[in-house]
Amino acid sequence: MIKIKSGCCQRKHKDLRDFLGNERAISAAISAVLLFGIVVSVITLVYVQYIPEWKTSAEQSHMDDVFYDMAGMKNELDILSGYARTEPSTSLSVSVPIKMGGASLPMFSPEKSSGRLTINDDDFGINIVGTTPGIDYNSDPLLLDLGTVSYISDNHYFINQKYVYESGALILAQDSFSLMRLGPQMDIRKTHNSSNITVEFNVIDLNGPRKAISSNSIEEVNFRTNGSDSLYWDGVLFTDMTMTIQTSYPTSWESYFETLADDAGIDSAEYSVNSNDTAVVFFLEGSSGEDIMINVTKTFFDARLNLLS
Repeated sequence: MIKIKSGCCQRKHKDLRDFLGNERAISAAISAVLLFGIVVSVITLVYVQYIPEWKTSAEQSHMDDVFYDMAGMKNELDILSGYARTEPSTSLSVSVPIKMGGASLPMFSPEKSSGRLTINDDDFGINIVGTTPGIDYNSDPLLLDLGTVSYISDNHYFINQKYVYESGALILAQDSFSLMRLGPQMDIRKTHNSSNITVEFNVIDLNGPRKAISSNSIEEVNFRTNGSDSLYWDGVLFTDMTMTIQTSYPTSWESYFETLADDAGIDSAEYSVNSNDTAVVFFLEGSSGEDIMINVTKTFFDARLNLLS
């Protein structure tokens, strides 16, 4: 008869239970490590791949907002300049908000991009010379030092851009490239049964101290009308005209003049556009028997950043 030693069996059962318990503990630990690794991988993937794309898109959207704000500023000045020419003794003012920063992603990336808003930081001026058989008319110094407003972005992902307002034109500058997004109050057209060419230009003159502010919130630019003036060349017929634009963005003005002349039906032999790094020269000469009439006015604005600061 075989006798079973109970103590030995009990120890074996205990060892088995300990082994199974340790195995379950190890499995739980491994599962936790694997789950943690998956979570870290997902978070890393989101931050490395998706957040840059989301931030780039959000900053691009903010640049669209800046364009709308700057375009609204141009529109306000266009309207007020027309009023200032008809009612020069009455002063009106307007404050234009500019959204300086944006592109935050709640929870993932709450920090905002920012921007720099400046008044009269760029040099801009115009010189117009009209030629008659007996005398040359020169606009100096009426159209010099006209003033500008600019916004420069400080993006983290999307390419930085600069919007510049100068004498009614709104220009987008990006690296060495510039494009006129909205044109000034200028018109060229053939009149009197195409026997004359009329050039009209309402120049915006922004007076105020050079000032800049960097922010990621909302800032404002205040404008107040301060009268108007003109070249007093009414009735004078010119054989040719030379308009020189002193600007940091010559390619935008060069393209603008070419488009303006072509839209007016001006033959390519009647005009030329040349530029360098700091200026654009637009030359216009009427064909045989064709004269040029020049009507240039200037509207004055006092400009300030953050009127209450």
